[in-house]
Parts: sequence; structure tokens; C-alpha cells
Amino acid sequence: MAERTVVIVGMTGSMGSQALEVVKKMGSFRVLAGTYHFNFEKAQMLAKEYGVEKLICTKDGSEELEGFLEENTPDVVLVCIPGFASLPVTLKALRTSKRVLLASKEALVCGGWLVRETKEETSCELIPLDSEHSAVMQLYEPSVEKVLLTSSGGALRDWKLEDLDKAKPEDVLKHPVWKMGKRITIDSATMVNKGFEVLEACELFQLRANQVEVLIHREGFVHAAVFLKDGTVKMHLGFPDMRIPIAYGLTYPDRRYEHRNWPSLIGTQFEFQRVERERYPAFYLAYEIENDYAKRTAYNAADEVCVEAFLHGRIKFTDIAKVVEKVVERIEGAPRDLRDLKDIDEQSRKLTEEVIEWL
Repeated sequence: MAERTVVIVGMTGSMGSQALEVVKKMGSFRVLAGTYHFNFEKAQMLAKEYGVEKLICTKDGSEELEGFLEENTPDVVLVCIPGFASLPVTLKALRTSKRVLLASKEALVCGGWLVRETKEETSCELIPLDSEHSAVMQLYEPSVEKVLLTSSGGALRDWKLEDLDKAKPEDVLKHPVWKMGKRITIDSATMVNKGFEVLEACELFQLRANQVEVLIHREGFVHAAVFLKDGTVKMHLGFPDMRIPIAYGLTYPDRRYEHRNWPSLIGTQFEFQRVERERYPAFYLAYEIENDYAKRTAYNAADEVCVEAFLHGRIKFTDIAKVVEKVVERIEGAPRDLRDLKDIDEQSRKLTEEVIEWL
């Protein structure tokens, strides 16, 4: 396999760091650049360890990164940064590379139609890195009637409902299955993250939200399933290890990554539970805003602000869902382009701060 060039956006995060491990293990990839936001020391350490040729700081914006992508046109760009900021980067990556590996579901939540249009214009490949969507991609065929995405239920899945408002950040950050960044771990506990994934699945696989079912699967062994029109159900099983979908995305359609310590199926539990509306109210909001990109953008923006407010002790855990719902209710609009989405994102953040102050 000829050497392929790679840029990792969000190199110091959990996904970016694991991508570097995969690249080093497989060989045949050269990391042209990696971005960091604040953690310069970690970026330097990773660059030295994994041979990253250039470090780009995005603390003051993505202009340098976008210029680098235009000048170097890498083979592969991994977009591993959270939040609305992932959308303009994803659009630029689609225009300047051959393949985009997308771990940033917010790009599709907020601007899915822009991502789809840009992909069609450029013929760039777009491959999801979420374990659930990677699984659906591997299972998908034209006769799919609906898909199942699984969820761990997050760190508070066994807490009594009346105790949820007492949860502290250190409680919520103890994810029972995956090791991830702070925001996505908190979003797993509220299941806002799974709401994002429902909308992401709609964009990636041309589905309606009512064709995307979510069930709690505590073991994290089944990542997704597809239901075919002839009654067949296909499931994707595997380790809760993000290196596997990263490797698959890098080498698709080939499988060159080796992970041969397969789990034993003896005694394996395949138990699934419904998602409780009382425990995860913010999750169900995603189904209500399926066709409204303004409210979808507000859904993400309000959650971003609320997660930071919770981490800094400004709101209770249970306030996250309440604030997000209030903000989504009040945001209206029909965005036409990226500029409109940026305006809605800014408006939503300001409104979220106001709602928090009213609590």
C-alpha cells in the first residue's frame, strides 16, 4: 500500500491520540499535521512520539488549518474536535482531501445538508468514526428498514431519579464502558450524545428519525443492528475500542488492523432495555427537531454551554436537559448557509447563558 498523508484535527483529544496509535501500528501513513487547542505540551509530546510533521494551534480559529489543507491536499483528514467548530472544518476537509473520517457528530447535527451537498460536489469519501455508525456502515444494504443504535446509559444509569440532581462532575465522568473526553462522557449520561447520533444516522444513511431505534445495552458488546425487509436482523459485535473503527476508516474497504484477542461468546449477555424518558428527557428532544436545522444547532449550542456550566458548578446535572429544552423552544429560523448557522449558534449560546442566569 502506497504511503498516504494524514491530518488529524483534534490530535490531543481521546480520538486523535488513538488515531496516532493506529497510524503508527499499521504504517503506510504519514501524519502531515495535527491540531491542538490549549494543550501545547501534550501536542509536542505526541508529535515527537509519532512523527507529526507540523503542529497547528486552533485556539484563535481555524484559518491556519484551512490554509494548510488547501496547500497540502492530504489524502485523509480526521475531524475529531467536538462542537459547532467541527462543521466549517469538515466542509473545508471535504473540499481539500480524498477522504474525511468524521468523529465530530455535531457537524452533521448542525449542518447535515451542507455536508451532504459538499460531499456530492467534491466526490470526497465521508466515513463515520462513531462505533455505532461505523457498525451500521459495515452492515448496511439497500433493503434496510430501520437501524438500532445501542447506548450504555452513561454513568448515572443506576441512580435513583430523585438523586440525579445531586450528581457531581466526578460522578458523571465515570463512564461504565468507554474512556472518552469530558463533554461526550457527560453527554452520554444525559444521552444528548445519543440524540446527536440519531440525527447523524439520518444524515449518513438517508433515514427518518423514526427508523432509528436506540436501546440501552450495558455490556457495550453490540454496537448496532440493521433490520432488513425480509425479516433478517444483522448485528455488529465487538470490543468497546475506538481504535477498531479508526483503523477501518483509514484503510476502508480493506481491513489491515490486527486485533486478534477476540472475546469469548460463552456466557455473553445480549440484554437490551428501553430508554426511560424520565431519566433521559433531552435524548427524546432529538426526535422532535429532526427537520429543523435551526433547532438542531440550538440543541448542540445549548448543550455545549450547559456542560461547561455543570463542570464549573454553575448548574445541577438535571438542569442540563431543562435549559437545553427551553433554548430549543425559543430558537426559530430557516438557515440557508454556514453564515446563518453561525448566527444561530451565537444566538443560542447567548440565550443559554440567559436561561442559566434565570435558574
